[in-house]
Amino acid sequence: MNPLIKHWQFTLAGIFIIVALFSIIFYGVSLGIDFKGGTLYQIELQKEVTPAEISKITNIIQQRIDPSGLRGDVLSPVGGKYIMIQTAETNPTELEKIESRIRQQGKFEAALNGELLFTGDEIRKVQRKDGYGVSKIGTQYEWVLPFILDEKAAKTFAQKTFHQCNAISFNTQGRPIYDCERTIFFLDKPNALVIISEDQYDLDSEELNLGNNKANIPQGTSIEEVIEDSRVNVIIYDDLNGLDQETLSTVLKITDQAIISSDLAPKIANDLNAAGFIVSIIEPNESLPWIWTVLNAKQIIRLSEGITNEDVADFSQAKIFAQLSISGTRETAEIAFNDLEELAILLESGSLPTPVKSISKETISPALGKSFFNDILLMGLIALLTVAAVIVIRYKKISLAIPIFATVLSEPLILIGILSLPFIRQPLDLAAFAGIIAAIGAGVDSEIVIVDEIFGRKKKENYSLIQKLKEGLFIITTSALTIIAVMGSIVLFSRSMPGLSNLYGFAVATILGALIGVLVTRPAFTKIVEIVFEKTERKN
Repeated sequence: MNPLIKHWQFTLAGIFIIVALFSIIFYGVSLGIDFKGGTLYQIELQKEVTPAEISKITNIIQQRIDPSGLRGDVLSPVGGKYIMIQTAETNPTELEKIESRIRQQGKFEAALNGELLFTGDEIRKVQRKDGYGVSKIGTQYEWVLPFILDEKAAKTFAQKTFHQCNAISFNTQGRPIYDCERTIFFLDKPNALVIISEDQYDLDSEELNLGNNKANIPQGTSIEEVIEDSRVNVIIYDDLNGLDQETLSTVLKITDQAIISSDLAPKIANDLNAAGFIVSIIEPNESLPWIWTVLNAKQIIRLSEGITNEDVADFSQAKIFAQLSISGTRETAEIAFNDLEELAILLESGSLPTPVKSISKETISPALGKSFFNDILLMGLIALLTVAAVIVIRYKKISLAIPIFATVLSEPLILIGILSLPFIRQPLDLAAFAGIIAAIGAGVDSEIVIVDEIFGRKKKENYSLIQKLKEGLFIITTSALTIIAVMGSIVLFSRSMPGLSNLYGFAVATILGALIGVLVTRPAFTKIVEIVFEKTERKN
């Protein structure tokens, strides 16, 4: 009978080698940022947060920058104030999009008549079907984002929008035509005192009244309405009255941030700094009203008589609408779809507990990564040749040197194949390759132990083959379990402890290498040594 079929150890090893080759050929090897290039981000939060909060922030950013989870970005919290991101992305457009998503705190608010209707955290689910998408309306493209509010928010929305329409006339069928109130949506509304000059206020008032289709500002929008719904402290500054110190003292109890229009600097900025504020000077935007930009207003949507329950007289009879939608218009389908996707991703991920203070990034070019890859392959080849030379010199038996060398080759092949499987897909970075090399070293060491236990010790000449094998296998199994125990702690705590995340790939590769050795390659190698030993004994 063929030895490969007769002995289950060979069959098992053969199956794993075939699976590994299949995985590498059809799924490909996922190389990490060290080899194929990419971008490193360091995010600094505005303040130190708890371990639970930094974990939540990391998860939110993960969902934002890689919603599909297919790119394999690696996020690592460092302490309670910093997050490191490794992404394989190098495209400038995509990097700009990633950075924009990181910078946004994602605090979404809908307001009406100066009252909060609901927040993004009260949106239970974004509906990516049943109305979701972009359609052409005349010369514009309209995007629609359906969503579902939680039960409490849906009831609050119904109460605050109840009968918010006025009948202004009647149609030919005698049904009333309504003029309904409008809701304003804000994204990352500033927690700051806003001071606007009289000239800028008048200019913004005129621009808002004219409307802006590109910014989803309808005609007839009043600046008073926008300020009221923002619920932000806004001061209209005039030279005659100056700044009221009592008002400043009251605002300081809430926030020490102040935003002013550029035409008020530097005098007002100096006065605010003296009062204890941190001042930001915002230049006017040529295409948008200054106050609209500063308050981060994003959308104005008119309510409908159906939503406001105009057909019932008492709120007890009102319908509670949990499924609502946000819509907007843009000049092209591509821009409309991008706006839709960005808002959907922000609402799905949720808001950050604390804003991002700064972002620094470093890009590794694919050319440099290729150089790293070539170097690591050369080092691996030199290591294999060195191991082969040592084995031949030590044992002077080609029948032992060949299986040891074959095992040295098969273990990394199986390991890389497993790491390439779709449900694992561990990127092979420098740390992972270090783990593979460490696994190879541990494998060679174990094989030498097995051979020495059987061939190399005269004091065990009276031991049976089974006794020698048991002792050898006990030594290598204990060693493998020790490796798994040590590296397992790195895998478990790498996502929550600063610094350990850099060792994650090393730990995963080392653990899998130890398991492959103990369960797959070592039994096959032991059977080979057993066969060689029996043949040697028969000759003697």
